[in-house]
Amino acid sequence: RRESESRTLCACHKMPSLLALLACSGAILTPAHRSRREVLQTAALPVLVAPVAAANAVTSPSSASLQASWTATAGFSDASFIRFDEGAYKAMVDDERRTPLFEKAIRQRLAGTSDAVVVDLGTGPFAVLALSAARAGARKVYAIEASPEAARLARKAVSQATDVPAGVVEVIEGFSTAATLPEKADLAVAEIVGSIASEEGLHATIRDAQARLLKRPFEESSWIPCRCQTAAAPASYALHYALGPPQFDWGKLGGEPVRLNCRDETLELMSDPLLWEDISFAEPLPPPGVWRPSPPLRFDISAARIDANEKVYYDELRREGAKEEEARAVAGGAAHGLSGVALWPRLVLDPKGDIVVESRGPRGEGQKSHWQTVLALLAPRPVPVAAGSVLQLEATVKLGAAVDVPPVYELQARVA
Repeated sequence: RRESESRTLCACHKMPSLLALLACSGAILTPAHRSRREVLQTAALPVLVAPVAAANAVTSPSSASLQASWTATAGFSDASFIRFDEGAYKAMVDDERRTPLFEKAIRQRLAGTSDAVVVDLGTGPFAVLALSAARAGARKVYAIEASPEAARLARKAVSQATDVPAGVVEVIEGFSTAATLPEKADLAVAEIVGSIASEEGLHATIRDAQARLLKRPFEESSWIPCRCQTAAAPASYALHYALGPPQFDWGKLGGEPVRLNCRDETLELMSDPLLWEDISFAEPLPPPGVWRPSPPLRFDISAARIDANEKVYYDELRREGAKEEEARAVAGGAAHGLSGVALWPRLVLDPKGDIVVESRGPRGEGQKSHWQTVLALLAPRPVPVAAGSVLQLEATVKLGAAVDVPPVYELQARVA
């Protein structure tokens, strides 16, 4: 989903090469100041299985120390706004769990209309959803794009769409919050959803669109998607368990979360997911300032999930050549180690909730997606937890007043 430097943090979703680190002495790593990107790229290289070192050193539970805080743009080159490269845009377009469902929702919403006006917020360089709206019968589509280069490419894509009459799709360069349309729209298509739903300036964009750009902003039929959600679950992360001081200091990330491919099996959930953010575009959104996206959440650490996670880790370690005793010890430690809270988006495209885009499965199952799973680490080292434990989580989000003021996330957690 992200620009190339962040999309490659952990592009590999295969276990063996990464999990080999769980039984590696750490000799392949350079000093602790080495960047996370370099470490993860190193982790994708084949390594030899060596005797277990101190990888299973973990932190004792402490409610005072289980916390995370970061800015949405942490780890990206632009501190004010998350931007994409062309490869990231292409991954969005090619996402079979995303684009076809958006196109289906657009066709369903515009069926039987001939005079509908559509605004596409964040059209991207291919103007895919704007062109879909035109093909579905929209009279006029205003395709707004903040990036000058993406807007240029969008105009090119529109001009090359021979099945769309000239003038139906108009590309407007700039943030939608600064755009003035000659008429209000019947429908807004807004695929501005981050791997955490709110992280791409969603609140500021939608608040402004509600106030200025739509005829009926508080009707669900005016929006695709009509609501965006972020699911959350406590998770173990094998690499967090494998790497520790002195070779690697996770504290040096400064709160920046780890972003993983949604199929990456080094991250395993320890409970069923719960909704952390649930943002309805057809309801008034919270103003800038501190927002509590949900009441305190209670996650029951599942024995069945821990057992399944341990088996995944064990099988891969054995496949890599680890001795049985070593594999059992390391797999058990990693499976019982709470690394942090995993977060991923879910988009409800229609008012009935029949068309839903899932970046992970309904129970958090890993699957192919252009979105990433965001892992907010709660401590520098994993915290050992037992089946039957409860993780209690409270979260706040500091919302900016403008699209280019990124949200700030804070989590406080306690194991009981």
